[in-house]
Amino acid sequence: MEMTMRLPSNYNLLSENEMTYTDGGALDWMGITSIVTGAAGTVLNVALLVNWIDLLGGARRWYASNRTGDVITDAENGIQAWVDYTTSSLWNCVRSVMATLYSVSASFPVGAVNVPFGPIGTALALLTV
Repeated sequence: MEMTMRLPSNYNLLSENEMTYTDGGALDWMGITSIVTGAAGTVLNVALLVNWIDLLGGARRWYASNRTGDVITDAENGIQAWVDYTTSSLWNCVRSVMATLYSVSASFPVGAVNVPFGPIGTALALLTV
């Protein structure tokens, strides 16, 4: 059995050197998209981190001034204060929900392990008041 490839009569073979000239001059949309999405992701992560730190500081100040010494009462009062703040405006709702999600799920990779700095940071911030 003969293994031949039949090409059109107007087909020209290109060498490795000539291939560099066949795709030049066009915009690299995949590269541009990758840069834009990477920058947007970085900006969003920084905004979430700043928001979390800001609201965590507010929670620390609130807890320091409203602590009763009873863990159950403190938790009930804290939840009620969170609900009051969250329902006071749409902007506060978005900020509060995003900071709460961040405090529960934020992590960064260290080697093969993700370190959950959100829960650890939140616990340390509230336990050291």
